Amino acid sequence: MATLSLVDIEAQIKEQEIQIARLKAAAAKQRAEEIGAVVQDVRATIAEYGISAKELGLTGKITTRRAAAVATGPRYRGPAGEIWVSGTRGRKPRWLSQGLAAGKTLLDFAA
Repeated sequence: MATLSLVDIEAQIKEQEIQIARLKAAAAKQRAEEIGAVVQDVRATIAEYGISAKELGLTGKITTRRAAAVATGPRYRGPAGEIWVSGTRGRKPRWLSQGLAAGKTLLDFAA
């Protein structure tokens, strides 16, 4: 039985990490497409029945449930230890945008 060298093992790990990133990106794309279809169906049903935002309980205010969902989004750590939570309002932090532009992935910043 041949033993793998450390370089071979590290290369395999890197390949697997790349595959994981590709699969996560594909899953995110598919989810976004499915959500788009669901949103279209919901909008059509709302229009068909003439349902108002008030009837749906949509007040425009952040609910406790929504606030909890935002607070528990994916977290990313910057080079100086700063944390950014995905799904929060505003732009991505500069350190994250620059890292992504330099070829890094979100997985590189996962906290």
